[in-house]
Amino acid sequence: MKLRLVPVFVVFIANLAIAADKPKPASAKIEPDFMVIANQVIDEQWPAIVGPVNAPGQVDHIEPGQCIRIGVFASGDDRDRLLASTKIELQLTSAGQTQSMPAEAPAIVKQGKPEGGDFVTQVLGVANIKNPMLSMVSIGVPSAKWCAPRDTGDSSISIAGRASLPDGKSVLLKSQTLAVTTFATARQKFPLDPKNWEDWSQTYYAAPIPSRILPAMRIVGADSRMAHMKNEALFFVEALRKDPVAADDLKQALVREDPAVRLYGAVILKLAGEPMDDLLNALNADERARVAAARLPDPYDLTPDPDLANRMDMLWSIFFATGQRKPVETIVSMLAWRADYDTLGKKLDTGYTPKEITPEVMRGACYSAAGWALNSLSLSSPLVADYIEAIHASPDTQPVIRKELENLTTNPAFRKR
Repeated sequence: MKLRLVPVFVVFIANLAIAADKPKPASAKIEPDFMVIANQVIDEQWPAIVGPVNAPGQVDHIEPGQCIRIGVFASGDDRDRLLASTKIELQLTSAGQTQSMPAEAPAIVKQGKPEGGDFVTQVLGVANIKNPMLSMVSIGVPSAKWCAPRDTGDSSISIAGRASLPDGKSVLLKSQTLAVTTFATARQKFPLDPKNWEDWSQTYYAAPIPSRILPAMRIVGADSRMAHMKNEALFFVEALRKDPVAADDLKQALVREDPAVRLYGAVILKLAGEPMDDLLNALNADERARVAAARLPDPYDLTPDPDLANRMDMLWSIFFATGQRKPVETIVSMLAWRADYDTLGKKLDTGYTPKEITPEVMRGACYSAAGWALNSLSLSSPLVADYIEAIHASPDTQPVIRKELENLTTNPAFRKR
């Protein structure tokens, strides 16, 4: 006898929903723990999300040029109001110097989703049940940020602070100390696992570790197949565009690399728009010509030609490197091609075999591929799940696409074949 886990799970959560109709009141309070967050999460990713957010990646060390923000937690009823009226004062000590950030209320307050909350919401949605536990904690982030100097040496930063409540009381925040490292030291202390480098690249946006770009380039540049993949190249291009300090470090390091890796890195830097006279001088005439000729197609071009699937992969590379919402929105727009998929499916059911890749065939195939990728990544990438939710809620989203998003987990067209 097979245990039907999903129905059992739905009933269990439904019982929680009934119990949640009369929750026990809990006083709002500021928690003493805080979270160190990459600056781009707050400046670029959270503003593009409506409603609760999944937990961002935790920063565990800081590399040259990187900027961090501090997130303070609150729990209990009316916690958002408490956070918004709480003044947060921070002291950051590095290289023997202490920088005191003026007390200020959070510049942004977001409710946080519990771990696995998106999966629970999707499962309950199949049974038309609303998730009763969308959020149990909120996080407030002041505008103050700290950036490691471009020429930083190996050191550390200690972070302490105090949250002053509106009733005059205060909560002392537990101090944390993080390593501040050069790129060279980071490569030694936080090395890239060659077996898991793709997992690292697909979550780079959450808490970037630019010191690993060079080791990843060694893997790709030395592989003749991967070195010609446009989506792999675009990941590095977008990561370096976001981090000019890492790009400068890469220029110096590539001069000492093997020829294949040096050439690959030079192509990437050229595509990223980085000047690199010294590196070009280390290449021969043929290699310099290959660098000059390097081009990438526009990944946002949705012309239904045979290369569209590759451009879709490039869109995912932009997201993995930057965490931007735009590439996800562009892939979501392909869900409007359901009619082409249905037409193609009916023909295939009759034994029809396409003799050429027509625009209709390409749109139908990319509809299925887009839905499968969005569904799969919504379960493994919290930010993709947040963006899908925001796109679904947007008044600018076409009704046909909104309906497709509602059926991501149940549409048979989005199952891997």
